[in-house]
Amino acid sequence: MIELFSSRLDFIFFFCILNACLALLEISFFSRFTNRPLKWYHYSSYVFAIYSLAVIEMNLHASFPMATIWELSTLFFFGYLVLKCPPTLSAITAILAISIMQVLNGIFQSLLSIVFTILLPYTVAIVMISALLVMVAVLFSYRLVLKWLDGRKVLMLRYVLILLLPVLFVLLVTQYVFMAYGNTVEVNSAGVRLLPDINDWAMLVIQIAAYFCLFAVLFAYKKLSEGFELQMRNALLEQQIHIQTDSIKEMQMRYKQTRAFRHDINNHWTVLGGFLKAGENQKALEYLNKLTMISDQLSFPCQTGNAMLDVLLTNKLGLARQEGIKVDCTVKIPEGDSIDDMDLCVVFSNAVDNAMNACSNMKGANQYLTLSALQKSDFFMIEIENSRSDDIVPSKGSGIGLENIKAVAEKYHGTVCIEKSQQMFRLNILFIIPLQSGNI
Repeated sequence: MIELFSSRLDFIFFFCILNACLALLEISFFSRFTNRPLKWYHYSSYVFAIYSLAVIEMNLHASFPMATIWELSTLFFFGYLVLKCPPTLSAITAILAISIMQVLNGIFQSLLSIVFTILLPYTVAIVMISALLVMVAVLFSYRLVLKWLDGRKVLMLRYVLILLLPVLFVLLVTQYVFMAYGNTVEVNSAGVRLLPDINDWAMLVIQIAAYFCLFAVLFAYKKLSEGFELQMRNALLEQQIHIQTDSIKEMQMRYKQTRAFRHDINNHWTVLGGFLKAGENQKALEYLNKLTMISDQLSFPCQTGNAMLDVLLTNKLGLARQEGIKVDCTVKIPEGDSIDDMDLCVVFSNAVDNAMNACSNMKGANQYLTLSALQKSDFFMIEIENSRSDDIVPSKGSGIGLENIKAVAEKYHGTVCIEKSQQMFRLNILFIIPLQSGNI
């Protein structure tokens, strides 16, 4: 904001403090936007790079566009070479950080020219206050961008050019404004600011418009990225459904075998009675033991009222028992077609798989898995609780499974609630049934 340092205090504030604060804001934003962790030496090295760049600019009397290119290149290569970011991601983050900072600096520069200096003499103190306000505005804007794009991991590499082009255009407009109208404040010999002219007002309007355009682009990009994420979740859900469909077909065959066994039970009693009448008690006992084993294998530990879900839970809970997990199942599915069979299988399959993974990773602990579901009025509530260890890292697929469960719950206008402690994990799922009648 001023070309020369008139005192040691000016040098300390404008060169040392201001450059360091702006450098720390830039690199912190870069780190959080790209999800790259920073160490203390990253901060110190970047601040040193900004100091060196400022000295070069002052000695060479670099123009504003040239200084912008140097600063942009410094941030880009720091992200690309030091933080190991992909070049496209490093470029868009650097352009976004510099654009926000320069647009806000232009806005406060224009306000300083129009408002402050009309009412008060143009002093270094006013310039310092303006610089502090710029840093506060930059910090607020950076936090707003990070909040809007928080958790957006799908968007970054594949669709980043959608964000790169408009943000680059805003940066170019900012450069043109400073080249056309200048970036210094004119004062007379007495230190009094000359009255603002039409260029000051035009610069202020253009800078404010550029700021709102920048965040309009970011907001549109946020909505677009949410759509991409939803599309990805739906694709994963469809893939999961295909897998469940094949599994259900196999389990349906087993269900038919069970029905056939029950249909032939009278024949088995006839054979057993024949052995007893013939006095062949040993053969009768052996035959009875075989029937008991077959009956145990075909029985369903959880009678839900849904044939597909009975078969699914029979297989999965059987595996859980073999791994030493204590299982308790009290699931009752509403009658009728209010909930699609595929949706039920997706929910219970993913939930039970995640619970079994959590239990199987525990060593020497009380492993348990509890399933319960019932309908109350228009609500169908599912609760799945399992033991867990806080020291165990979740398996790779557990996050995808939970996303699939959330997608099914949203289909039924419901919610998913998670409760967990060091030894317990509880998943509560709520479906609102009437809203789905006739729409599934």
